[in-house]
Amino acid sequence: AEALKEAQSAWLHPSQNTIHTAHPVPVLPVEGESNVLITSALPYVNNVPHLGNIIGCVLSADCFARFCRLRGDNVLYICGTDEYGTATETKALAEGLTPQQICDEYHAIHSNVYKWFNISFDHFGRTTTEHQTKIAQDIFFKLDENGKIFKESVEQLYCKKCERFLADRFVEGTCPHLGCGYEDARGDQCDGCGKLINAMELVKPRCKLCSSSPEVRSSNHLFLDLPSIEPDLNLWLAACSKQWSSNARIICESWIRDGLKTRCITRDLKWGTPVPKDGFTDKVFYVWFDAPIGYISITACYTNQWEKWWKNPSLVQYYEFMAKDNVPFHGVVFPSTLLGTSDNWTKVNYLIATEYLNYEDGKFSKSRGVGVFGDHAIETGIPSDVWRFYLLYLRPEVHDTAFSWVDLQTKNNSELLNNLGNFVHRALSFVFKFFGSSVPAAKPIESDFGVMAAINQELQLYTSALANNHQRDGLRHILSITRIGNQYIQEHEPYKLIKPDRSEEDKERGATVTAVAVNIVALVSVILDPYMPNTAEHIKIFLNKPPHLQGLPSLFMQFLPAGHIIQEPKPLITPIDDDMIKKLSKQFAGQAAPEKKPANPAEVAQLESLIMEQGNKVRKLKESGNAGKDVVAAEVATLISLKGRLAAAQGLNTATPAKDKKKKAGVNAAKVEHIPLSTHAGLNGALDEKDVNHLQVLVAQQGDRVRTIKAKGSVSKDEIGVEVAKLLDLKKQLAIAQGIDPSTLNSKDKKKKK
Repeated sequence: AEALKEAQSAWLHPSQNTIHTAHPVPVLPVEGESNVLITSALPYVNNVPHLGNIIGCVLSADCFARFCRLRGDNVLYICGTDEYGTATETKALAEGLTPQQICDEYHAIHSNVYKWFNISFDHFGRTTTEHQTKIAQDIFFKLDENGKIFKESVEQLYCKKCERFLADRFVEGTCPHLGCGYEDARGDQCDGCGKLINAMELVKPRCKLCSSSPEVRSSNHLFLDLPSIEPDLNLWLAACSKQWSSNARIICESWIRDGLKTRCITRDLKWGTPVPKDGFTDKVFYVWFDAPIGYISITACYTNQWEKWWKNPSLVQYYEFMAKDNVPFHGVVFPSTLLGTSDNWTKVNYLIATEYLNYEDGKFSKSRGVGVFGDHAIETGIPSDVWRFYLLYLRPEVHDTAFSWVDLQTKNNSELLNNLGNFVHRALSFVFKFFGSSVPAAKPIESDFGVMAAINQELQLYTSALANNHQRDGLRHILSITRIGNQYIQEHEPYKLIKPDRSEEDKERGATVTAVAVNIVALVSVILDPYMPNTAEHIKIFLNKPPHLQGLPSLFMQFLPAGHIIQEPKPLITPIDDDMIKKLSKQFAGQAAPEKKPANPAEVAQLESLIMEQGNKVRKLKESGNAGKDVVAAEVATLISLKGRLAAAQGLNTATPAKDKKKKAGVNAAKVEHIPLSTHAGLNGALDEKDVNHLQVLVAQQGDRVRTIKAKGSVSKDEIGVEVAKLLDLKKQLAIAQGIDPSTLNSKDKKKKK
């Protein structure tokens, strides 16, 4: 009853709060208003973004920015291309261009793709600017003054002929991994076996620039003292991370659980922000120190009053959008950098991370032509709004999702064409055809207010979903509203009620149903904007753009008074046929993945020998009765790991073999996720970072599992032993990824126990 009264009141007394005045340019925070700063992870400039990149960063942020503007917030949405670093130098070398030429070319490509996708940046900039140099160097000076920077020597490969230290991607050689021997492996990864590599381990390394053999030399680098900032970081995280997406919280917690480590923030490169310190002026800042500062410098390019956004935490709510692999740098490293300056920086309040979007049954691959990239989406003939709709429908909020051509067709033809498009066209056509383009007068009855109450419930759920960045749910609530509208028309059939031979009462009823339906269309034109802005705008044009459609209402109301004139509607959505889907599916299927290499007999024989030795070692330890449980578990973990490597070398499933003794005992042996890692953290860069991030999450999850089954008290020792072995193996992998000798882990654990 209360909901009916509320619906009736909102219809009879329309709110004026949906009429907005435009914010002046540049957009600046205003005292007493809701000021929202939004950034999406800076796309790297050396490639074209694929659909997963687009939904993970810029499109998710755009959906939220548009929603915030609808509800009247003061919004600044900033992004730009990340242009410095090794990858740009490498790309320039491969294409025979300068790094600046590469940046200019790909910045334009990114900009065009995002314009086509209707991404509503307030400013889309780049990191190769004077503002970037000045602000990054100022932050460095503050850190240095505060004692947060120190020097350390690092061994690297040096090319005498080129007179430069070589970043990983500037070194090639023979893959060091057993059984591979691929002769053109890069210094970060081997394309032959797919495993990660430390450039120092390459056999017969050669400089990619001149092909001469490099030598090992020491180079002094600058490190950020994260451990000294950690107490402040922990206090800050405790206060704000509860508002982050759950995956962002888990990843950051895993990073800080065992304590932060110092991080190198300089590189021996030419292309980057220069380091302003004596003895280091030939170096540049590491891209993951430098790039997040780009949010600030790009804002400075937009307005010289940038500090009103970036040094104003009491007045600004800051949202960051990214895929999960970027979380540690935005949730730990960047905030630590700002905290270390002791300045009053605006730091992220809401860190919103997605999982990954895959392509059909695999992953996007530019080299193999698999999947749709931004520039190709433009050429498909499918409107940008349909792409936006489907990507947001699939948004990987809590787990990975997969793009499917058949599903895209289904969603377009069912949800968009038959549901949303059909409802809008029918409701508007009734007004245009039967009422001479003029919205008829309405006299709603209780059942109409019941429909309005149902719409209000969906509208409130929509608002809550988007406010909390549950964007998939928000879209489903829009489709629920259009479904209610379709059912309303279907049930009352106004086109029959208004026929000349019907009674005046029937005609009045038909007019009311038509008026309510066209006002539901008006609501849809507002709430659809974050998802399908072009379609929303077309609907508003059909409605002659009344002033009440500028902002988000709290309740459904009479947007269009009796007598309001509309235009002749045109179909909103075009069907996608089977032939088009077959053509596009084939076009973007790419080349078949290369067949697995046959098992290398030497590698298999060596691993079988190692497994036999390790198995004997485990048996002897168990038989002696003198070895501690942790020691035995660690050796069991090594045995399991070796078995996994053997299975992989033989091209088999890497789950623990069925002959494992634990399985004989009726317990499923631990299935250890083994990730190929370089054996020295050093300066390996982003690939090692991903290993570390992923492994830290796995260690945290497995640790929780071990604690849970131990607490039960009803789980057998054998089963606990298997789970502990899995945990120890994951810890070993993590240690290797971090450049720590895994043999030191047992002694550390013993000390902790004492």
